[in-house]
Amino acid sequence: MAKENRGLPPSFKIDIPDRPAPVDLGDYLDEVEAAPAPRPTPKAVAPSPAPLPQVARASENVVEFPKAAAPVVAREEVVEPVSLPKPQAEPDAQAQSKRRRRRIPKAPPRKQINTTPETQRMIDEIIDFVQSYSVQRDAKASEIFHALVLALHESTEFLDLSTVPARGRWGTPTAQAFPISLKSAIKAAIAQSHKKNQR
Repeated sequence: MAKENRGLPPSFKIDIPDRPAPVDLGDYLDEVEAAPAPRPTPKAVAPSPAPLPQVARASENVVEFPKAAAPVVAREEVVEPVSLPKPQAEPDAQAQSKRRRRRIPKAPPRKQINTTPETQRMIDEIIDFVQSYSVQRDAKASEIFHALVLALHESTEFLDLSTVPARGRWGTPTAQAFPISLKSAIKAAIAQSHKKNQR
């Protein structure tokens, strides 16, 4: 049995130069890094146009309102609190009186007195007499009437009306004499009251 030849065959040849050229590998610090390749800038994408607002037709009766302006925000001002004096406690009587409703002042009561023309003439003469011979030149009829009522009211305790006859029917002599009889009783009462005050 023949042995197998190991290794390269005799026909294989390697051409190696006698003096190989030296290879300069250099230092890694001397190596200059190549500038990074510029990246391609992305193309700007044009924004898609905003959808146009739909215009309402005249038949749709649509009213467009203007947009409200942005509210103006005012700067906040710091206000120092003011200390107010505490109200003093009011007495109970005053507090209750204030709580009551204020009553509207009523007009003074009025009384109407019907007079005859002769009585009206005498009233005018009395008013003229008081205004002419007193210090108060502008005395009013109400003031003079008030004085007459005071004189009669003070003498009511001496007023005797038992002697005054009844008036009777209008137009009769007793009806015409009634004011005269009443006058006589009033004069007598005022005279007695005056005498009593002089004592």
